[in-house]
Amino acid sequence: MSKLAEDQIKQRTAQLGKGWERLGDMLVRTWQFASPQRALEFVNQLAQLAARRNHYPDILLSYRDVRIELATHSEGGLTDADFDAAHEIDSIAIDR
Repeated sequence: MSKLAEDQIKQRTAQLGKGWERLGDMLVRTWQFASPQRALEFVNQLAQLAARRNHYPDILLSYRDVRIELATHSEGGLTDADFDAAHEIDSIAIDR
């Protein structure tokens, strides 16, 4: 997996779901859940997704909020794996 060029990053960022933003070499999104328990359930779902993909985001859990930061550390920036993970994360976050 290689780091994407700037034009590729802009194109892929435009295709992301609502709420994602690019901060430097990361994709970031925060969700607020109805309860702390639901937030923790989401984090557990993220852990399973990450293990299946072998691509691990940075996750910050704070009461009902979950912040995800995606980057491919080994490549020093954003790769297709980050954007693919963002799309899959959106699909599991629907029931919040």
